[in-house]
This record gives sequence, structure tokens and C-alpha cells, in this order.
Amino acid sequence: MKNPFLILVLSISLFFTHYSYGAVTSQGEINVAGQTKGIVPASSTVPLIVTLQIDRSLAEIGEEIKTIEIIMPTGFVPQVSDFDSILRDKETLKAKAIISGNALRIELAQTIVDTQNSRYDIAFDCRTSNNFFEAVFRVLLRNNDDVPIGEFIKEGQADGKLNNDDFTLQVIPNVPPAPVSGFTAESDKTGENDVTLRWQKSTDPDVNGYLIYRDKDFQINVENRASTTFRDVDVLPGNHTYEITAYKTLFLQSERSPIQTVEVSEDTAAPEPPNMLRVVTSSEGIEVSWKPSVSRDTTRYQILFGSSEVETLEPLPDGEISTDDAAHESFEFKFVDRRPLSVGSFIYAVVAIDEANNESVPAKERFRIFDKPYPNPFTPLSDDSDFNTLIFPARAVEDVEGEFSVLLFNLNGVLVKTLTAQLGETELKWNGKNESGEIVESGIYIYQLQVGNSIKTGTIIVVK
Repeated sequence: MKNPFLILVLSISLFFTHYSYGAVTSQGEINVAGQTKGIVPASSTVPLIVTLQIDRSLAEIGEEIKTIEIIMPTGFVPQVSDFDSILRDKETLKAKAIISGNALRIELAQTIVDTQNSRYDIAFDCRTSNNFFEAVFRVLLRNNDDVPIGEFIKEGQADGKLNNDDFTLQVIPNVPPAPVSGFTAESDKTGENDVTLRWQKSTDPDVNGYLIYRDKDFQINVENRASTTFRDVDVLPGNHTYEITAYKTLFLQSERSPIQTVEVSEDTAAPEPPNMLRVVTSSEGIEVSWKPSVSRDTTRYQILFGSSEVETLEPLPDGEISTDDAAHESFEFKFVDRRPLSVGSFIYAVVAIDEANNESVPAKERFRIFDKPYPNPFTPLSDDSDFNTLIFPARAVEDVEGEFSVLLFNLNGVLVKTLTAQLGETELKWNGKNESGEIVESGIYIYQLQVGNSIKTGTIIVVK
């Protein structure tokens, strides 16, 4: 007796024959359009996308691609009219679909003869089987003579997205899940224009997530069956309705829950300030960097600048940074002030701004520009960061470029510490420790600051 919950495996591969060529290699995956999981209901029509990465860098004569043939298993029925498109590197290719037995053949108007490594996306609708069995899809690349070319297509991420990432689809019974229970919607009470939605987790093991509708329109796909809350951020002020459905696939949803109505107020809450503000010199100028505000409705940041003596901060003309400008690797924001600043002490600050123009309190950092070592005297054991590190600026030697280093001697002429700058560094820092890692004794020390071939000497005082 067949198990109605059996997984239908759709394993797409290149069929390798004794007359196949071997220089063209491929890998790919199959997905249901609009979904991240390879799940389809039985006896239904679903949009499928076959994505292939085809490497023709070593292609030989006879390996030109004229046809891509997808061989269907029994019970899966495409039609010529179901073929939607074929894209190569997001550019539409002219092609026609032909049904030959149980195969969908995509014949290209122009044969692929170049040696590029390209991505192909084939979109078509397909009627799924009403049976539950393992079925193998075979995909052939064929040349102008209709001869198969290349090795079989291996499973692997081909579309650059975290989705099905293989050639397996799961067919589940075409029975919608039960409606979601316990659904509530509550507007924010702290001044944010947000709505918090809560519900009870579905007990149906085939449920893969929830679809939330605001004002009857689809709003968000919560792709986790275990989820029980969602915060809808930056909702326009006024009355809004919410509904929710559970889904097994986007084509197999429960009935919508009873409507919940909430009134959303204007956003009057200021965002939290940015984190870990840092101001350092670089070869480009003065670099201001920070980690983002924890407030999710932050839309941009404004850099402020002023003298530490009067502490009047003004926005820098080009100092507005959108939240879209974060570096994806570190999720860090950065701004470079390329203005030539004179010697002195300054304040850089960054404020977070939300969609309603509410501003956070500024995150501030003092920045000093001197033409001699500072602070002098300095106290390496102090808890105050303004006094426990001695900074040697390269600009102490004017109008010179080259390697930057500092040598520190005691009054007996004994070398105590050597500091060497990395490429691009414009200042060197000393924590008061000698080459052995021990704090030096209090007293007067002689420094020799060298940039390129120019040298400047002086004295500094260490006070424990």
C-alpha cells in the first residue's frame, strides 16, 4: 500500500551517454516560484523554475547549445502554453517550447556558441502528479545535431539565493491547513507607529509558515512554523485591519483568521543612538565609523561636527548616510571627512533619524589634531583614555611623506620602545610600556620621530 505522504523526489540531471561530450559542465537546482522550500501540493498547477549554471569555458566543437530538454516523470504534465521564459544572465532569450512525449524541449532561436560561464533560468508551469512516488527529471543539453552534450547536471546552488538549492521537491497532500487560532494585533504604546501581532503555533507538521495581510493585502511571509509573533514596523497612522493564514505552500493556505482592527498613532519616539562610534585618521582623511542603531525604523544617519571648545555641533553638508549604505560584511557605516583641519580639538557626532524625522541623542567622540605628541605629560596608569595613551602625530614633521616611526629613549640614551606605523597610518600610540611589556618608570623620555628622511626630536614626561 502506498504511503500518501511519500516524498516525490525530482532529481534533475544531465543524461550522460557514450557519445556525450565532456567539456561543458553544469550544476543547478529546481524551485517553486516565490517560495524558498521545494514543496508542491499534489494535483495542482505550480510555477517551476529550473536554474542552471553552465560553464562553457572549455567548450569544444560540437558542444554548441541549441536545445535544453527537460524530461518529465509520469504524472507531471506541462503544455506548450505553460512555457514562460528562458533567461541567460537575466536577459531574455528567444525560444519556443515543444512537447515531445513526456519531454519539454526549449529550442533556442540562436545557438549558444560562445565560451562564457552563464546562468540560465527556465520558467514554466506544470501540473503535479496525483500519485506519490519517486520521479526523476532528466535534463539534456543538445547541440545543432540534437546530440546530448556535457555531463549530468549536479545539485548545487545556482541562483545565488538560500532556497531549495537542489533538485528535490516534496509533494504533499492537497489539503489546506486549519485556520490560525489566537490571532491578536496590538499597536505600540511607546510612541512608535508599530503593530505587534501574536498567534498560536500551528500543530500541522506540514505547515511551513504564515502569511500576514494588512488591509486585505499580502504584507509579509513569516517563513517559520514555530513563529508566534511578528512586529509590523513603520505603519502609516490610522485604522488598519490584520488577518493571518497558515500555509503548506503559497498555493495551499488556510482560511484567513478573523479580522483584527487597530489604530496606529503618529511616530513620536526617537530612535536609539548609533553604537561603537569611532574616529580615526586614515590616508583618505578623518574616518568616522559606527555600528547601527538598534531601532528598526532608522532610515538614515547625520554626521555632526564642531569645536570641542564651544561644543556647537553643525551637520556636515555631505554627512547624511542612508541605512542602505551599510557594508554587508560587517554591517558598519563609514564616513570620511576629507577637509584639511587645522591643529585643535574637535567633536564628531552621529545621530540616528527615523522615517518620521525623529532624531536620537547624538553619539559623540572627541578628536584631536596636534603637531606634537600629546598628552604631555601623560599617565599610563590613568583610567581616563584622554591621558593614558601618548599619541605621536606624523604631521609633527610638516610637508614630508614616507615611512613613519618613533624611537623612545630614557635620559641615559637607552632605547626603551620602537613604534612603527603600518601603511597609511598617520599617528602612532604608546601605552607607556617598554619592549618587555612593562610600564616604564616616571620621568623624562626623549623621542625621535621620523617621517621619510626627516627627523624631529623632543621630550615627553611620564607620570605614574
